[in-house]
Amino acid sequence: MKKTALLVFVFAFVRIAFAQSVIIEPNWQLRTQDTYLTLGISHNRPVVYKLENPKIKWNWIKSASEMPFPEIIVIENTQFRLNWKYNSARMDTTKGEKLILLFTSEKPDLVLESTWEAKPGAGPVENLVIIKNKTGKNIQFQNADVCSANINLTADSVITLWRFNKGRYLGNKSNLDKPIVNRDRLGANNTFINHLSNDANGSSPEGINSHLPFQMLDVNSRHGLYIGYEWNFGVFKNTTCADPLTVNYKSCLWDTSSVTIPEGKIFKLPGIFFGTYTGDTDDGSNNMKRWFWNHKVTRTLKDNPGEPLIEYCIPGNESQLTDYYKKYPVAEWGAELGKIDIDWLDGAGGDWTKGNFKKYPFWKPDSLKWPNGMTAGDIVHRNNQKLSLYMNFTFEGSDIATDAGREKEKQALLSRYDKWHYDYWRSDMGLEAKFNYLSHEGLLEILDYMIANRPDFRYEHCGNGGLLKDFTTLQRISVFTNEDSGGPEYHRESYYSCSYMINPVQIKTDIGMNLGPHGEVSGSGGYSASGGTINDSPEWVKYVLRNGFMGANMATNWCVYTPNQIEGVRKHWPLYKSRQRPILRGLKPGDQAADVYHILPVPDGKNWDGIEYFNTSLGKGTVLLFKPSETAVNSKTIRLKGLDKKKVYTLSFEDRKEQSKQVTGAELLEKGIEVTGMTGNYASEIIWIE
Repeated sequence: MKKTALLVFVFAFVRIAFAQSVIIEPNWQLRTQDTYLTLGISHNRPVVYKLENPKIKWNWIKSASEMPFPEIIVIENTQFRLNWKYNSARMDTTKGEKLILLFTSEKPDLVLESTWEAKPGAGPVENLVIIKNKTGKNIQFQNADVCSANINLTADSVITLWRFNKGRYLGNKSNLDKPIVNRDRLGANNTFINHLSNDANGSSPEGINSHLPFQMLDVNSRHGLYIGYEWNFGVFKNTTCADPLTVNYKSCLWDTSSVTIPEGKIFKLPGIFFGTYTGDTDDGSNNMKRWFWNHKVTRTLKDNPGEPLIEYCIPGNESQLTDYYKKYPVAEWGAELGKIDIDWLDGAGGDWTKGNFKKYPFWKPDSLKWPNGMTAGDIVHRNNQKLSLYMNFTFEGSDIATDAGREKEKQALLSRYDKWHYDYWRSDMGLEAKFNYLSHEGLLEILDYMIANRPDFRYEHCGNGGLLKDFTTLQRISVFTNEDSGGPEYHRESYYSCSYMINPVQIKTDIGMNLGPHGEVSGSGGYSASGGTINDSPEWVKYVLRNGFMGANMATNWCVYTPNQIEGVRKHWPLYKSRQRPILRGLKPGDQAADVYHILPVPDGKNWDGIEYFNTSLGKGTVLLFKPSETAVNSKTIRLKGLDKKKVYTLSFEDRKEQSKQVTGAELLEKGIEVTGMTGNYASEIIWIE
């Protein structure tokens, strides 16, 4: 039975003294497994009194911190200052704890709901604010006035602020890309400002990449707090004063532009969530990602143990596609999802980069390449594969910030899904307008519509090399392109940062087996001693394919396989499906996704790098190791994380089988395991943990 209680006068006449704050009535507690939050009302605003981990019992709120609401709106060029009044509260305990606080503004007439939710299990407490326009007219909010949080947080020792770069290089590096992970020890009178941008052209102060909407306040790798901002663009500011242990965190929609909400419509402010953890940043990020996996990730991905699928490129030409499947039995090799890129579109011609870009948004097949219409779906399905079809921009340039534009996009996707039998919609350039709230809201509405109306519909986002790395789109995306260089080194570097925020199964490799380490092409120089000749050695092919084991798997070759590539995929695709994919996501619905441990430093293209995964549902894990350069040492001791000291683990080496052994968890955690024989360039190893 659903339990709902009106709590307007709950805790009447009660005053609770706690630490430095006095908690007055009314007040409520929301609790996940590892985050306790106490909330009250003061000055007609929600006030956070307490934010702590039940094990550490450190309250991050030294003095009551008031959550912000929009203060000003504009109606017909007239500015109004809002006078919010607290109205009522209700608690829903059907699944976890959900507190809904109701506020009103009489002149102008607005209704605001501030919802706080603690879902079962480990994870954060969320806050989502919506405002309903009842004025009878359009209202306008300035982005800078749309703040999700403005909160003071106090630690018990020195704070290290962790921030994470998107790493979407598009094949071009700049000084702004480094470091991929910012670790700043907070001192007195510090200010750190970073941005989350959805602009493909890089107008953010951080350049083309900008930062992820996730940060961590770590206290000596003993405990900490993380904050997630759900939207796809925003500004984040961290400030200390004389006391370096107290930091003010403020997040706003952006510092330019505005949002106009029509009469009767609802404005959803970017959601925010706060979570506490014990241990180090890996422990904290794993708790957050486990929460996202359990409660947020799209159901098609979560409920299908066979996903993410192994993806590969196929020709955007009917006759070539038919011949491709005759020549290459990719289904027998283990492949599952064929991806057609931009070259199928009318206007692409022989070289899409020199094609007619004005034709691409019409989503029509080139009549010379597809004389029988778009038959790719039928062809790939006959070969026991699924189809990911690239449809870039918006259909006919529709403005998805408008109702008419959203409807046009929905019908274009729906009709092509039904007629052409594609399985995944893959989008890219110009999908939504930069820093435009209604445009991004339009994308979310379109995806929700397709998911609701076609349950087998999937969304794959190329996003100009990983542009949409935000929590709202991650709830709807199956997989996304991590970065667009095509090289394994840049992928692993970007992955290192993104894997603190995003479950690996959504982070897709887009690596060319016939490109260089950083996406170099044949003849460009700097790739090998032979002056740019493509490396087709078994070591290189294996090295590239094992990057795909890090998450969603793809390593392409522009539709032409060499003998070494065929041998490589025939081994590694089945190995990924039978061993690595279950570790990354579990074997059955209800299993947990893998915890991720950053056991070696950020990849630099020279020295060893590696990632450890451990799936608690299966009791199994993996260590992926890469040694890019022959100048790096051939042996290294690797200390593992996340294991039980009292258990004995079997370590099985995929290549260097003579190094396989049984080791106690205590030894792996404290001393580590020595890995030897990693000689030459592009050495790699997989160590299976059971």
